[in-house]
Amino acid sequence: MVTVGASSSSKSLKDSWYPVVLSSEVKDKPVGVRLLNTEIVLWRTRDGVAAFRDLCIHRGTRLSLGKTDGEQLTCPYHGWCYDKDGAVVRIPAIPEDRKIPEQARVEKFRCTERYGLVYVCLGTPTTPIYEVSEFEQDRFATHILGPVHWNIGAARSFENFIDEAHLPWVHPGILGNVENVPLIPSREVKESDNGFYFEYHSECADRVNKSKMTSNLLTYDVVLPYSLYHENVTPSGERVLDLFYCTPVSENESIRFMLVARNFALDEPSETFAKFTLSVWEQDRIIVESQRPTEVPIDLGAEVHIHGPDGPSVLYRRMLGEMGF
Repeated sequence: MVTVGASSSSKSLKDSWYPVVLSSEVKDKPVGVRLLNTEIVLWRTRDGVAAFRDLCIHRGTRLSLGKTDGEQLTCPYHGWCYDKDGAVVRIPAIPEDRKIPEQARVEKFRCTERYGLVYVCLGTPTTPIYEVSEFEQDRFATHILGPVHWNIGAARSFENFIDEAHLPWVHPGILGNVENVPLIPSREVKESDNGFYFEYHSECADRVNKSKMTSNLLTYDVVLPYSLYHENVTPSGERVLDLFYCTPVSENESIRFMLVARNFALDEPSETFAKFTLSVWEQDRIIVESQRPTEVPIDLGAEVHIHGPDGPSVLYRRMLGEMGF
């Protein structure tokens, strides 16, 4: 489980890493994205990807409409040039020997790349990006799901992923059966500074013999506010590893990303596995986007909760509230 040095009460939404785009999307042109209602421009420098507020400090133009040569980002309106640190280093309309004002600087955000994704933090990171060594090992096949846009708050989307009781109703015949709804006991949950962990065994159809059921071990390591590491392990040792994110675009919009690794069927195309998951997500999206309010109510009295099935969700909401969200 990941731990952090800072206490959860000192953390805010801005102090987390969020994936915002695939690394492959940031090439020789600036890319505009939005995170926590903040417009951001990403551009690839010779040292990696830089993230600025998508706003030229001269006349407020979107820098994502400009161009880059890997060393400078040029505004499309008056040609002001920014270096990788956000400082204006050239203004074409004035002589080169004239001093550029010190305040001619755009706000820069922390940015890094990992696992084929570009991550941005608007504040000071209090939790590192989750380490999953299997994503970089040859004995695992990997793929990325996303970006998948949902018109709902990130907490609603995230809570759906840890909600066990919805499976037979939203995914009948795929992840459950309404004619045989399983009883869900209280799960043992282990809290940490930055989230919580729980696990349980679930009856699943065998991957090869669909008529046969296996008891798979499912684990959930939640890292607040909107990410988790998940494993699905069969009795024979087949493993599916997921690093799941809900990136908060605004109060009413979020983006799902998921990094997936498996230690079986390495020669089979990953598109087959991705197609299945995306079809499940689409069934979820229709239901979750109908929820009101669009963000999870932190007040535990705002909605009715049932002991057992709603245990992880109640803890999730309580911990979000304790963090001041």
